[in-house]
Amino acid sequence: MDDQVVLYLMPHKIQKKRYDDMKKAAKCRKFTIVDDFSPEVTHIVTEFETQEQAVRHIGLNTTEENNEQSPEFLKISWFTESIKARKPVEIQDHHRLLRNTQEEVHVEGNEGASEPRFSEWACQRSTPLKHQNDFLATQLEILQKYAEMKDENHDYSRALAFRRASCVVKSFPITVTNVNQLNGINHVGPHSKRVIGELLDGYCDEINRIVNEEWFEKMKMFTGVFGVGPSTAKKWIERGWTSIKDAQESTDISKDWRVQWGLAFHDDLMNPVKSNEAYRFTEIIQTEAEKILPGIVVQLTGGFRRGKHQGHDIDILFTHPNGEETGFLPKLLTRLEKLNMVLCGSHESSSFHEKVLSEDFKLTARGQLDHFEKWLGICKLPKDLVSGDDAQIPLSNGLEKCTEIKENVDSLDDYEPKAKKQRKCHGDNSPFTIATSERDWIARRVDFIMSPYSQYYYALVGWTGSKQFNRDLRLYSQKVLNRKLTSHGFYDFTTGKTLPANSETEVFENLNLHCFKDDLQG
Repeated sequence: MDDQVVLYLMPHKIQKKRYDDMKKAAKCRKFTIVDDFSPEVTHIVTEFETQEQAVRHIGLNTTEENNEQSPEFLKISWFTESIKARKPVEIQDHHRLLRNTQEEVHVEGNEGASEPRFSEWACQRSTPLKHQNDFLATQLEILQKYAEMKDENHDYSRALAFRRASCVVKSFPITVTNVNQLNGINHVGPHSKRVIGELLDGYCDEINRIVNEEWFEKMKMFTGVFGVGPSTAKKWIERGWTSIKDAQESTDISKDWRVQWGLAFHDDLMNPVKSNEAYRFTEIIQTEAEKILPGIVVQLTGGFRRGKHQGHDIDILFTHPNGEETGFLPKLLTRLEKLNMVLCGSHESSSFHEKVLSEDFKLTARGQLDHFEKWLGICKLPKDLVSGDDAQIPLSNGLEKCTEIKENVDSLDDYEPKAKKQRKCHGDNSPFTIATSERDWIARRVDFIMSPYSQYYYALVGWTGSKQFNRDLRLYSQKVLNRKLTSHGFYDFTTGKTLPANSETEVFENLNLHCFKDDLQG
């Protein structure tokens, strides 16, 4: 490389092996490359999206006075082109990093349009439920789902890459009509970009092959069963099973209660839960919870709280301002059993300890588990409650419609938080016997979560989701703020202290994400 060019390759956000390979390639071509930043550096190559981010990590002071002596901040693409050319290529505008996250860029393919540069983090972007790129997002999610089902080496990172690309197009402010509109946007990698380009041209061979693959269809069908993951689904396929009925009729089925009840009530559980149904069920729980513990906070969370019209389950978060939550969930479940609303489930005691707030963690494809006391199970909702109009069924009628079923209701002592306990609500009756009996209720997946009030607002953010939003929030906290965010709290590694939050707004203020403040207060 030219003697006047001194290259510094920032290691941040680059995998170690790739970073080492890039340095070797540069040295093989006699490029002048240094291991650490110094005033002699003329070219900084980085994976960061903006100059502002790179400067912050280097600690460089770039002012108007010394702007002429400031190094060039360049994308990896400039380095790659230079390596191929065996000499420094001419720096074009598309090689340079933007100066800050608010700088505007021209959107190719939409003449005259200019949109704010995308933030590096999904948690800093607005993602409406209804957006203009639903087709592209849906197709990318097929690739994500396929990678998750493969569940082999590197498939998690591939699934994550497709999910990130899907999040980008969901939050893109205009309809994507030309793949070049996505140039320079983080998290739309070469693979995703190629797929988007083919989709815009009318046909993507990779996606077409996947959706017509028999294995993929079987995997989707079997993993749709409550309690069945990719590993179990693959075993069922290896046995030659081709339908849910094959699994239901087998005598060699999993002993996992979730799989047994999930198969028996598969039709019920595959029928989406509507938002009005979820809110009406929450009202019933609110009424019964108040009878047990006045002042209890009952909050519907998950996709319904984000405004979705349907989902697969109902997640309800509880807390009490006076810290009187101990023993509440067992009492609530016993009361719901007496009202014939509990079908089956598992009660888990709290496993929280102070180290949870600060210890290292790894995010996986299945997400970051919390340590709250919870009950995960299946409840019985009256069919009239499910299908009726909001204004037509009073709250009391919802309870009265529950069918009287003779059953052995376990005593409250069985709920003592000693370990995970499966609920046995129907004596010797098998799940299939109950599922095929005449009934005027439908089975619904329900999660009850109990949070201490001191952790409630962090729990509320975590259980509201979405999965990718939470993942980005936690990575953003760790990498940008040097803090650890969980559903239990917010730990500052610099001060060694936790940051309390007395509202959801305060959670986002602690995260320096003030863009959410108006939405939360409205």
